[in-house]
Amino acid sequence: MKSSLIAAAIAAALVAAFAVIVFSQWSNLLVWAAFIGWASYDHSGANRQAALRSSACLVFGAAMAWAVAAVVATGTAPLSATPAAALVAGAASFLIVAASSVPILSIVPAVFYGFASTFAYASLVPGASAIGSLTAFTWRNAFVAVAISLVIGTALGLLHGWLASALIHPSRRPTSGRAVRLDGSPAAKKSEPQPQ
Repeated sequence: MKSSLIAAAIAAALVAAFAVIVFSQWSNLLVWAAFIGWASYDHSGANRQAALRSSACLVFGAAMAWAVAAVVATGTAPLSATPAAALVAGAASFLIVAASSVPILSIVPAVFYGFASTFAYASLVPGASAIGSLTAFTWRNAFVAVAISLVIGTALGLLHGWLASALIHPSRRPTSGRAVRLDGSPAAKKSEPQPQ
């Protein structure tokens, strides 16, 4: 391939098509969450460090949303559902930002991607916000379904970067085995600062 952008576009098309086919066979996994995980990986630098940090942040965000849903479902907060959800979501948002001082949890947007995805699932899927669903280790559990799907998205990002790099003509390939991002640019070097 002459253009890294064309290589990245072809790789994205192939990986996206593959993901849709695979996810259609596993109805408990959420392809939309995987695409969010893939985008988070790319936004976080599209390298090995990004895979680790983005995945940790996505899962942390999913756990925080699960905690909000569990507090509301158990009636722990002495308020009706909407004010309780608002209060607990506000507290969780404070904790998310405060936790960014820990390097592995420092990609705040990725934490909010995980939080929003899980909160949406728990809010919109019938029965998902019930305490029985939230505490069962099954695919009905918002944390289980969303967190696993988000992390699979990181794997899709890794696959995309590898495939896009493989499609680029060897004379134009990024140095040192660097992967290619969704926009065709080379992934960040390990020593380069990562997006926050």
